[in-house]
Amino acid sequence: MKKFLAVFAVLVAVCLSSIALAADVTVGGAVSIRSRDFNDMKYNKNDHSADQVDTQERIILDVNAKADGVKGKISIWNDFDTWGRLETLQGTAIGSGPTGTTVASPTTIGIREAWINFNVPGLPLNVNVGHQFLQLGNGWFLRNKHFGSDAWVVANVTGNNTAAVVNIKVAEGKSAFGGDDADAYAFLDVFKLSDTAMVGFDFADVRVRPGLELQNVSLNFNGKLGPLNLMAQGDKQFGKVTGGATEPKFDGWEAVVQGNVALDPVAINFLVGQGSGKKSTDTDNKQYVNFLDIDPHYTFLYEYKLVTAVGAKNTGLSNTRVLSAGVAFDASKSLKLGIDFFNLAAAVKIKNGQGEESDDVGNEIDAKIYWKLYDNLAWNWDFGYFMPGKAFKTAAGTTDAAMGATGILTFKF
Repeated sequence: MKKFLAVFAVLVAVCLSSIALAADVTVGGAVSIRSRDFNDMKYNKNDHSADQVDTQERIILDVNAKADGVKGKISIWNDFDTWGRLETLQGTAIGSGPTGTTVASPTTIGIREAWINFNVPGLPLNVNVGHQFLQLGNGWFLRNKHFGSDAWVVANVTGNNTAAVVNIKVAEGKSAFGGDDADAYAFLDVFKLSDTAMVGFDFADVRVRPGLELQNVSLNFNGKLGPLNLMAQGDKQFGKVTGGATEPKFDGWEAVVQGNVALDPVAINFLVGQGSGKKSTDTDNKQYVNFLDIDPHYTFLYEYKLVTAVGAKNTGLSNTRVLSAGVAFDASKSLKLGIDFFNLAAAVKIKNGQGEESDDVGNEIDAKIYWKLYDNLAWNWDFGYFMPGKAFKTAAGTTDAAMGATGILTFKF
């Protein structure tokens, strides 16, 4: 590993020195140490099969360049590796992109971002192409800010209006969605109402050949109304599953409103939202479908670390109704404290481990401690306590609370 890093450092130095005369180059990055402790994740104090107690490390190296109006970025990283688990394997499988999964020869170093940005000469168009972070609207249908996506983004800015078309290559060859290639296309338009408010529209078309055709139409708002910072989004889905004897249609929807009121040094926040679910008797897919990254989207445990009301993690508001309120407190210039309460229910009842149907998902309390030690060093902690409802009763009849804590010490340079 040490030999590899030495060679890598020399190569970076040589490459930077060779382009320094032609471009303005800056180098930065981050080193993060993450401590985790998750317990009773199967809602049974006697079942520790899904518990996680470990320490992990992530490294990021960013290279940004500008030359004659053209911008580019390369971000190389090793996402959170568990101490002692991958140490002997680091550097043995250098790949083009992380998968987020553990395999026999894991790709421990990959490309997080690699894109080119330029204005087309003579045309009012900006192009951003390559591996990049993407989000539509307020991020409840499509958000990929962890691993990034391979995409073209072509945008036009005219006055207060921004219009863009997006082409995402989701998968080449066999995809996670079945079929062969998976591609996504989107058109979006954002209009700036004022210096502090904007409204947006986007239309997305996801295609798996053969497999599915899914269209998502979204309206969103993001702005400041007096003392209230407000975000709202509504989505409706169409399309169908293809290639079978029957072709069930997509008929899902989603609506969410979130905001906060800053009353220095206290801020009050709230979240109200729901995504549709599917009944066992439905022939069409009435459950809302989204494409989200592996980071938390609202709760620290229910949606981030636990299996949700649709039987998977990182599913946003799919088949979930959430009511949330919280408060954040600036204890000092360097210390911020927060606590949030979430009431969660299934939009459509689900069967628990004992075969009973219920929409009572449960309640969650999350706490935050964000500590800025120096301008470039922060130590942030998240704590969660999830009290499962009847919908998550296990086959053993237990509904024991799940709890977790994560602390991330990050040095940015």
